[in-house]
Amino acid sequence: MLLRGIFPVCALPSVISDTMAKKCVTALDTAETAPGGFSVCVACDTTDTPVQDTLRNGVANISLTGSAAQDSSMADRMEHAAWAGVSQIDTVRPDTTIRLTGWDKFRAGVDRMTTTRAYKMTYIAVPLMVAGIAVNSERNHFCDLRNSYMPTFRHDFDDYLQYAPMALMFGLKVAGVESRSSWGRMLVSDAFSAGLMALMVNGLKYTVNQPRPDGSGNNSFPSGHTATAFMAATMLHKEYGLTRSPWYSIGGYTIATCIGMTRQMNNKHWLSDVLMGAGIGILSTELGYFLADLIYKDRGLHRPEQDYTKFNYARKSSFFGLYTGFSWANRHIAPVGDLNLRFSTGANVGVEGAWFMNRYIGVGGRFTCASIPMSIDNDLYFEAHPGFAANLQRIELSSLKISQIMAGPYFSYPVTNRWLLGTKLLVGYYHMRRSEINAVVGQSNDQQTASAPGDAALRHVAHGNIAQRNAERPWGRSGNPDFETSSSESSSAPGELRLPMVALGETGNFGFGSGLSFTYLVERNFGVRIFYDCNFSPANLAVTAYNADGASKQTNVKHLSTSSTLGIAVNIVFW
Repeated sequence: MLLRGIFPVCALPSVISDTMAKKCVTALDTAETAPGGFSVCVACDTTDTPVQDTLRNGVANISLTGSAAQDSSMADRMEHAAWAGVSQIDTVRPDTTIRLTGWDKFRAGVDRMTTTRAYKMTYIAVPLMVAGIAVNSERNHFCDLRNSYMPTFRHDFDDYLQYAPMALMFGLKVAGVESRSSWGRMLVSDAFSAGLMALMVNGLKYTVNQPRPDGSGNNSFPSGHTATAFMAATMLHKEYGLTRSPWYSIGGYTIATCIGMTRQMNNKHWLSDVLMGAGIGILSTELGYFLADLIYKDRGLHRPEQDYTKFNYARKSSFFGLYTGFSWANRHIAPVGDLNLRFSTGANVGVEGAWFMNRYIGVGGRFTCASIPMSIDNDLYFEAHPGFAANLQRIELSSLKISQIMAGPYFSYPVTNRWLLGTKLLVGYYHMRRSEINAVVGQSNDQQTASAPGDAALRHVAHGNIAQRNAERPWGRSGNPDFETSSSESSSAPGELRLPMVALGETGNFGFGSGLSFTYLVERNFGVRIFYDCNFSPANLAVTAYNADGASKQTNVKHLSTSSTLGIAVNIVFW
C-alpha cells in the first residue's frame, strides 16, 4: 500500500485497529530487513495478541490502515525503517511468511542493546579511558610530533576556555532558554558530576605520579583541564543538545577537543593523559545525572529528549573531522654499505572531510602531519666512522616529518542503520622536512682542561681510541638505549658538542593513497570512524653521512616511499 510511496511494514491482520497499528509502527525504530526485501518488526514479539505466535514463526507483510497512515510521526518512523533502500512492493499477500536469519537477529540484538541507558552512559567514556591506558606506552610518539612542528607553542588560554561550555549552559539558563532540568535539578546533577570528576582525576594524579612532558611535575595522568572541559561539554549536551539542538553538543565537544589538543601543544600532557581525562569528564557527568535522576525521578524535568533515531541514516553522509593515529613507513633504507636507516612507529594527526552527492559517492580530502622516528645501525656506522664512538655522551635520534595534502573520490555503504563502510582513492602532494641524527660528544677524564674547550678541541677529543671505548660501551645491533634519546628530549650541556652523523634533505613529490574505514553514527550529527590508510609516493632522498671531523658524503636514493596509518577519527556529520 502507499504511504509516502510504498513501505514494507510488519505483519498484522488485514483488518487492524488504530491502536494496534500505532503499537506496531512504534516498534519500527528497531525494524530489520529480512531476506526477500521485506522489513521485519522485531518488537512485535512483545504484543500480547493472537498475532504473536504468527510473528514468532514468521513475519507477514501487509499494509497499515488509513487512519494510521495519517499519523505524521508514524510516517517518519516508517521512512527511518526503510533506510536500507527496500525495493518497492506493489502487492503483498497476507499469508506471505518470512523467517529471520541469524544476521537479522544479530542486528536486531545490537540495536536493542544500543538503546539501553547503561550503554548510552558508557559507550563513549569507557573506550576513551581504555584508549588512554593502551597508548600510554607509546606516548612519546605524539610528544615528538608536537616538538617537530610547534616546539615553541606556549599559551594559557586553555586555563579559561575549559569552562566555556559550562558558562554557555548557565548563560542560556539565566537568559530564560528552557533546558532539560529545573534550576534545582540541574545544580544537583552538576554538583554530583563535578565531585565525581575531581575525585577520579586527583585520585589518579597522585597515585600514578606520571611526569609531565616538560618535566614540570609528576601529576600528568590524567589531564584535569581536559576532564573539566569534557564534563562541561557533557552538561551542555544533556541540558540543551539532547533537548533543543544537536549543535549545542557539537559546539561544546569541539571546545573540549581543542582544550585536549592545546594541553599537548603546550607540552603539559601526553596523549594518554588527554584521552583518560576526556573519558573521566564524560563518565562523571553521566553518573552525576544518573544519581540526580534517582533522587528527583520525574520532578523538575522541563523538556524531553528529542528522538533522533527517527532520522533516515541512508541519506548522504557528508562529514568533517579530526584525524589521528599511529603511522609507519619503510622499515629501513640502506643508501650506502655502512649506513642502514631504520624507521619505527610514529604519530599522525590532521583533518579530513568529504561532501557526498548521494549516500554512496562523494568528494573530499585530508591534510595530515606525521612524525616517524628514525635511527641508524650503530655497529655498521661506528665501524665506518670510529671518531663518533669516542667520548660519546648520547645519540640524538630524529624523525621523518611528513605533511600531506590529498583529495579525490570517497565511497560509503550503509551496512546497518548506524555502521557505514567507506573507502577512497586520493592523489596529492607530500613534503618531507630535513631530518638529522646527531652525536653529542664531550671530554674524557684525562683530557679535561681548566678552561672550557672550543669546538676544535672537542672535535679532536672525538677522534679517541675506538677500541677502548667499545670495551667500555659495547654497542648492540639496535644501539645502547642508555645513550640514544630523542632530539626533543635533550640539549647540549656546557663542555658538550653536537656533531651531525646523518641528514636527510628536504624533499617533496606527488603521490596517491587509499584506505578502508568503518564509521559508527553515535548521534545524528556525530560519528566515530576507525580507519586504515596507506600512501605511496616516489621519493628522491638526499642522504648525507658525516665524519666526526665534519667531512660529509651525499648519496641520492630513489625509492617508492610507503606509509600506513591505523587510527581513529571523530566526525561531525552533515546530512
